Amino acid sequence: MSYLAKARARLHGSSLVRDEAGLSTVEYVIILVLVAAIAIGTWQTFGRTVTSGLSKATQQFNSDVVDAVPAATGAAAPAAP
Repeated sequence: MSYLAKARARLHGSSLVRDEAGLSTVEYVIILVLVAAIAIGTWQTFGRTVTSGLSKATQQFNSDVVDAVPAATGAAAPAAP
């Protein structure tokens, strides 16, 4: 029997080939990466939605309240652009 054949026989008989603990670790890492990617994407979408809502609320506040203040104090209202 050649050296290569003996090495193959030892490798197939060893517990290294039958050990599946490392495989489950890799699966957990892949799942963790997928969950993290989904969480980051969701967080970014949520952030854009909140930013957009706050921007609209600020614009509405400026048009309703800030533009009405000069009229309430008797000062001339700013010219419309």
